[in-house]
Amino acid sequence: MFRHVKKLQYTVRVSEPNPGLANLLLEQFGGP
Repeated sequence: MFRHVKKLQYTVRVSEPNPGLANLLLEQFGGP
């Protein structure tokens, strides 16, 4: 089974907004 752990495994530096990358990450994490 897959257990979802809501903890960042790496530090995220948001220097500038990147909607494309955000969408990709959301899709990878099973977001809407």
